[in-house]
Amino acid sequence: MAGGDGQPALQVIILGSGGGPLEDNTTAFLVRSTATGWKKGSVLAVDAGVHLASIVRILENHPSDSSPDHADKPVTLINGPFEGLEIPHSLAKSNAAYITRTLVGTYLITHPHLDHISGFVVNTAALQGSRPKVLAGLPSTIEAFKDHIFNNVIWPNLSDENNGAGLVTYRRLVEGGSPALGQGDDKGYIEICEGLGVKTLSVSHGHCIERHSHRGSNVGLASSPPPYGSPPQTRQRTGSQVLNPPLFGRSPSVTNIPSLDMRMADVQERICVYDSSAYFIRDIATGKEVLIFGDVEPDAISLWPRNKQVWIEAAPKIASGRLGGILIECSFDDSQTDDRLYGHLAPRYLIEELKALADEVELYKKGKEQATSKERATSKKRKRLSATLEEGARQHLPRTRSGRTSSPSPRSRTRSQLTETAVTEAGGSEAHTAEAKSVTAGADSRFSLRGKSKFPLKGVKIVIIHVKDTLDDGPGMGTKILEELTRYEEEEQIGCEFVISKMGQAVYL
Repeated sequence: MAGGDGQPALQVIILGSGGGPLEDNTTAFLVRSTATGWKKGSVLAVDAGVHLASIVRILENHPSDSSPDHADKPVTLINGPFEGLEIPHSLAKSNAAYITRTLVGTYLITHPHLDHISGFVVNTAALQGSRPKVLAGLPSTIEAFKDHIFNNVIWPNLSDENNGAGLVTYRRLVEGGSPALGQGDDKGYIEICEGLGVKTLSVSHGHCIERHSHRGSNVGLASSPPPYGSPPQTRQRTGSQVLNPPLFGRSPSVTNIPSLDMRMADVQERICVYDSSAYFIRDIATGKEVLIFGDVEPDAISLWPRNKQVWIEAAPKIASGRLGGILIECSFDDSQTDDRLYGHLAPRYLIEELKALADEVELYKKGKEQATSKERATSKKRKRLSATLEEGARQHLPRTRSGRTSSPSPRSRTRSQLTETAVTEAGGSEAHTAEAKSVTAGADSRFSLRGKSKFPLKGVKIVIIHVKDTLDDGPGMGTKILEELTRYEEEEQIGCEFVISKMGQAVYL
């Protein structure tokens, strides 16, 4: 996807593509709007399982313009993820520090698991600049940092809260987008850094099996159980019959809830859903977007399925061509059983999620088509009814002595009354009368899908992240996942282009 001049609007640099166990390639990305160039504060870090060390490794192998005519600093980097960036130093580690201190101003964290935050935490004390780094995320993510990371136990309090050192400032994002910000398509987006806006939706990342009072996601628990909180039924899946893993050694069946009066307390005690995030990141200059998920589980086996709300939000963006890429995890291949997914996706579930997205895109497109057809039909009906109205009105208006018709008082009849009378008395059927009522009242009609087109997600690049390495000989996990996804795509024909992410890769949208 490109901007108005044919150039890419967004760039995503993969700093870390894995989900462990190798600690040097855990989840981390840099995102920027190409319209801003490489300005101060224009680069957004999304997660930071790795960070500074990964940038150093990329720069060590990055081509640059080192010809005699450009021997003096700064040197411009070419043909790589940092293409066009002028670097002021000779050593890769010095230039990596420059990038992080100067260009990266905000860290957008999907959830506070170590493989998504450890690089940021370890790097923080060395990244002192003229302003604190912004740590942005859902309130639950920020509270986890306050309580469990920057707490003077796990790590010094480097934040600007609770009398900390002030190297980090927190930015709590509003679930579903900030309602008071923006208009129209921009509603809910908050400018997170130079040239980029973001809208946040929460998703589920499995549940905790440890026995304790409810913690983790607490949305909606003050007055009612979580949406979709009723215990799921046994589900058939490829190669296995599974029941969601028992919580605290008990089956999550209805018989475990003695009465409705005890239901709330029991749900709070038994179900602990872990929050993660999905970020719609928008290039402010062009309106083009990329969707980046944190760790996420499939709705089909979730105790709190929330992916569909993301797909509903994404559908109009895909239909209009604004959303060109989705970075989403697929941690395992299909050999991993449901009870060992631990809040992650495998190809059999990722394709189901993408089919759900495709259905939402089809639904949206059908709705737009129906709305356009209805608008055209309504316009024609109004013209016909207007002609009928005039003819019927002429036949029923009182005659003057001269034989001419006289117009009634504007207050004597409403337009709908006049239309009904004119159509009915002019020989119209009850159906025509009902049609007149519908037009004058602006009544809506519901539409239904009449089939699906091929390739509803054509043009959307699906970048696979958070692949877990098995450390075995033979084909890597990424290769297996891509083969399985490719087979599913051949069967379903939803039009996705799958890409397995790699450290140092640049994705342009």
